[in-house]
Amino acid sequence: MTDGPFLRMEDVLKEFPGVVANDEVDLAVGRGEIHGLLGENGAGKSTLMKILYGLYAPDGGEIRLDGRRLDLDSPQDAIERGIGMVHQHFMLIPRLTVAENVVLGEREPSALFRAESEDSWLPESFRENRVVSGLARRFSLGLDVPEQRIADLAEEYGFDIDVGASIWQLNVGQQQRVEILKALYRDVDLLILDEPTAVLTPNEAERLFDTLERLAERGLSIVFITHKLKEVKAITDRVTVLREGENVGTVDTSSVSRADLARMMVGREVLFQIDKDPAEIGDPVLRAENLRAEDERGIEALSGVDLTVRSGEIVGIAGVSGNGQSELAEALVGLRELTDGRVAIADADLTGASPRRFIDEGVSFVPEDRLEYGCAEDLSVMYNATMKDFRDDRFGGGYFLDYDELETYAETLVEEFDVRGVRDTTEMLAGDLSGGNLQKLILARELYRDPRLLVANQPTRGVDVGAIEFLRETILDQREAGTGVVLISEDLDEIFDLSDRILVIYEGEIAYETTPTEADRKRVGLEMTGGEGTDGEPTADSADQAVADGRGDS
Repeated sequence: MTDGPFLRMEDVLKEFPGVVANDEVDLAVGRGEIHGLLGENGAGKSTLMKILYGLYAPDGGEIRLDGRRLDLDSPQDAIERGIGMVHQHFMLIPRLTVAENVVLGEREPSALFRAESEDSWLPESFRENRVVSGLARRFSLGLDVPEQRIADLAEEYGFDIDVGASIWQLNVGQQQRVEILKALYRDVDLLILDEPTAVLTPNEAERLFDTLERLAERGLSIVFITHKLKEVKAITDRVTVLREGENVGTVDTSSVSRADLARMMVGREVLFQIDKDPAEIGDPVLRAENLRAEDERGIEALSGVDLTVRSGEIVGIAGVSGNGQSELAEALVGLRELTDGRVAIADADLTGASPRRFIDEGVSFVPEDRLEYGCAEDLSVMYNATMKDFRDDRFGGGYFLDYDELETYAETLVEEFDVRGVRDTTEMLAGDLSGGNLQKLILARELYRDPRLLVANQPTRGVDVGAIEFLRETILDQREAGTGVVLISEDLDEIFDLSDRILVIYEGEIAYETTPTEADRKRVGLEMTGGEGTDGEPTADSADQAVADGRGDS
């Protein structure tokens, strides 16, 4: 990192109706610096960076890059000035290849249209031939020359990506590297990353950090938007903290502790560990026997899982991503068809039943992907808050809805779960909430129903440290009220802090069972990876790595 600011934002003001998102914010970033932008959900971090990227026009203030004033009317202006941004929710077209996605924006609209419609311009007899169709699409975009450059760029930065693969064939970590490639392809000098690890596994996050350090060493300036204190300490040189739209300070990362940063974020002391009372366990609310299910590729993802959860009990499911957790969660709420096995809620056999039947039997679900499965982002906050209960008599029974009652209910959830940035529950779209506040809205909807069973898959992913504390306490309150909870998390701290029993899932099977008081963390980490030495014994390295990957986000 060189001395002096490469980027300087001074007195930046941005207002929305009823909300001051950025209140005369200052930010300075040096060349070759990894600068953290830290704050609670809704603190104004993403808004400030969207101004820098030309997505929003500021209502006041000045921005200078390398000493030159920036007046940006669009993201294209920002790109031309050497600014790139990787959004929290990726801007990729699944059907197109890596190379095609990288060059989009540099082709004429007619080429983009052809890419979107793929082979619609070919005669039908040719369209049926996948080889001819694929060659035709590549010809329409003229990718033969840049594809090699993109491959060279990927190799230069250690991105293990097939540039000819379609986006839908890539995992989330690879898709994120495609987004970074899009910026590097345009020779940016400043890269903005908005909550880049929100959907990454710990291993993928480590690979991202290695990439960012290499980029910074080559002189690229990076703004790293996050709410995760561990990440700030691991990757940034300095950090600026926003609270309620204001800059509360910029500090050298090495000079502060996690507790210091948490205090700056939320304005109070934050508990990193919470105490829970002994469980008062009742009758079974879930009985799952010999569950077998396939993933989207038709490969068996669950291989005979047995799981019982009792009233007032939290059963934590620990495992490395991709070992059947998502398929298990969906099977327990009726979203994934079983190839074998049985699911019962209390005394009701719901094997093969619809998701609506599971809801009616008192099952709540917090999905891993809040945008794809957790909400209807183009509907209002009110509709999202009430979508599972609108048929209740208090709302009119589903035929003639009582909109005043629906609005009152939604406002109650927003207030009690501190969902920030909501100006009007009937007008604001759920998709306009920040990621963490959308997560709080989904949790509010699922928990406020007082469910018999809660299936929570990564419930605090993408949520700031203050909200994590609140949400974990809320889940424990639900446990004390008698709800049975299946907690699926890649955060071992969360699993150990909240669970009464811990099950480790590996390759679609329950590989190990223990309790937080009896558990050896290294043994849990070992079982998560299935690591063995040459003589069949566990290796210390595999166990240590799994435990390291499972450390808490805070």
